[in-house]
Amino acid sequence: MEEKLKRYINRKFLLYPKTKEILEVRDELYSIMLDKYNDCLNMGITQEESYKRATEMMADYKEAIREVEKGSSLGALKKTFVNIGSFTTFYFIILTFIYFFVSVIILKSFNKTWLIVVGGSFIYLVYFSISLYEYAKLFSFKALGRWGIAFIYISLIPLIYVFPSLYLSIVYSKNIWNRSWLIIIIIVFFYIITDYIVNRKHISIVEKDIRLFASGFILTTFLYLFISMKFKIWSIAWVLYVLYLSLISIIFHIGRNKRMD
Repeated sequence: MEEKLKRYINRKFLLYPKTKEILEVRDELYSIMLDKYNDCLNMGITQEESYKRATEMMADYKEAIREVEKGSSLGALKKTFVNIGSFTTFYFIILTFIYFFVSVIILKSFNKTWLIVVGGSFIYLVYFSISLYEYAKLFSFKALGRWGIAFIYISLIPLIYVFPSLYLSIVYSKNIWNRSWLIIIIIVFFYIITDYIVNRKHISIVEKDIRLFASGFILTTFLYLFISMKFKIWSIAWVLYVLYLSLISIIFHIGRNKRMD
């Protein structure tokens, strides 16, 4: 019955942000309800009636919980925006200083130094997406957390794909756009793997199998395109897909047999 009480209190606090204040209130309320439950049992009251009386105490603390939740949520939101705002101000002041220092003092030219601002902005975008993800983790919305992870990987595309390609084309006149887009495939691959690792306890076996198949297929596609572009063997590189399908079939067969055992 204690586990039932714990599940009850966890359900009631499911939508609250997981701040220190909220967690303290949750644990304290659980302790009070548990004491009430045990007191009722000691008085000879049945387990079901004791459980009912213990859960009814939730109403007595509803207003207090609402006040703590309001202050905690606003506090967490305020803290997040203050941190982001402070870092943003400091970051772009430093970035502007570096831009002018390199342009005026070192190179004595503003030609191509705008790449410093572009690269710095792409780096900031990654920081911003991580900050939003950290705030989203305060809540128990799995979809929100998963979108946060996706946003982080999307923010990596300008930094890892766009900027290097742009830099090489502007500074060294090397056009690698026709091949560098393969990086996007790798980013998608790592996103699927990361999402699986973070949420593996909350997804079904079928979804796990789908993610395993998708990640392997994406990796195979990357190898197929890379090898074909590098060695010009498009006519035979498709064999990689045959090998992959054979391998994944064996893995699924072994996994199914283990689950049946």
